[in-house]
Amino acid sequence: MNFTTLITEVVVKGGLDTTVGFYTDSALERNIDRAYKWAAAYHKWPCTEYMDKSGLFTSGTEENSYPNTSLRTDSIRLLKIGDDLFRKLAFNDYLQFREDFSDDDEKVFSDFGRTIYINPNAATGTMYAYAQLIPAAFSAGTDTTIFSTYDEEADDAIVHQTLSLLYMRAKDFQAAKEHHAIAKEILDGLWKRTQDEQAMYQTKDREMFKRVDIVHGGFYKDLNNPLQFGGN
Repeated sequence: MNFTTLITEVVVKGGLDTTVGFYTDSALERNIDRAYKWAAAYHKWPCTEYMDKSGLFTSGTEENSYPNTSLRTDSIRLLKIGDDLFRKLAFNDYLQFREDFSDDDEKVFSDFGRTIYINPNAATGTMYAYAQLIPAAFSAGTDTTIFSTYDEEADDAIVHQTLSLLYMRAKDFQAAKEHHAIAKEILDGLWKRTQDEQAMYQTKDREMFKRVDIVHGGFYKDLNNPLQFGGN
């Protein structure tokens, strides 16, 4: 749906009287935007996946800002510098790794808040960040939601969540609760179908675990194999 259609759907489905102060045009638009962002963040939808390549990583610079302000905080799953794929560590593990192996060139990274920490001994080049995108606010009636080319059923969830917010504002808490429950049910059903589809993906044989041995140094390739040094 586009923005104009969303507004119409909210008014018609809710039977709203737009002459009432709670349901002014500005209130409708503001709460549609809030409902849209809520629905977009409800799960890590495939349609919000985004690859940003606007950043540049220079060897020796460990702390880097998020390359795009529209990337959701703590959503970077994969990071590539030039042709090299980096492995994400939990932040405390990353800090321990840097303390224990300060000269190691293992291709690892982590993030904290909106700062990306990249092993400064590793590669230099274009930063490819694979993350979740925060959808832009509507600026025109023809602007469509991210769900329009994914599954428009989610747009119905935006309508119901908007009504929930408006009824909450009008202190009709029962109606607000009912519409919120419908919105969640729609999105949960869509997410279940998404998971069923993704379960069909096949993975290439690869190391499932590769953890730092804090006591002895080096890395385990998995939980059972002998210790390997140098991250190889």
